[in-house]
Amino acid sequence: MEYKEFLKTILPHLGLRWRRFRGKSIRKRIISRLQELGLQSWSQYGSHLLENEEERDYLTGLLTVTISRFWRNGQLFEDLEKTWLPKVLERLPAGEPLQIWSSGCASGEEPYSLLILWQESFADSGHDLRLLASDVNERCLQRALRGRYPASSFREMPKHLREKYCTNEGGTFCVPPDFPKRIVWVEHNLISDPPLSGNHLILCRNLAYTYFTDSLQEKITARFHRALLPGGLLVLGRKDHLPEGSSGLFRRLQHPIYQRLPNGT
Repeated sequence: MEYKEFLKTILPHLGLRWRRFRGKSIRKRIISRLQELGLQSWSQYGSHLLENEEERDYLTGLLTVTISRFWRNGQLFEDLEKTWLPKVLERLPAGEPLQIWSSGCASGEEPYSLLILWQESFADSGHDLRLLASDVNERCLQRALRGRYPASSFREMPKHLREKYCTNEGGTFCVPPDFPKRIVWVEHNLISDPPLSGNHLILCRNLAYTYFTDSLQEKITARFHRALLPGGLLVLGRKDHLPEGSSGLFRRLQHPIYQRLPNGT
């Protein structure tokens, strides 16, 4: 079995679009995993995957790990600040906390960006923030908890915010020590685990709607629909789109922001 055949044979079982993983860097990543397991061929690893659910979860996390940045796609954060979060907060009963789920949070850049946005613009709103951050990759979550990032992670973030909230320790920038404790970190597999419920806003950028097959995207979209409260918002990546089979669950407000519709499953 060659590498391409391995991708075409195995990845659909994981709900992944095999064509997304043909690059050399990803191939090297998988080869390193074979070496860790002491396996000699793609066919051996394929058999191991089909027999081992934990390894399937591990490979999914290995393949879909994303390189994120603070304030990635800065226009989105501006739109959330100026338009969409105020609209959500308007509907909240007095004292009810706002719950946001950053799904596929990688090493924590997105949830920390959301926390900074909250501190800057909504800390005096009369509502508390409950921020959930999940990823299938435990190593990513451990990096997130350390809260230490290279300067390149901040190239899209306004400089004054980085200087206000992060300390420079020899070229490595650290978030405030209380920040990791203000976020609920969850090791979570979007494919196999039930969704985290009770959300007013869910962000799933450059993950499910980038790497997953159309049929799996439809299932994930239905789960997000159930995980959102009435009128809640779903935010995709800039190049992501909801699958055609999920019509009736969301309406587009302003790409990539969608609002939960009351109908659907």
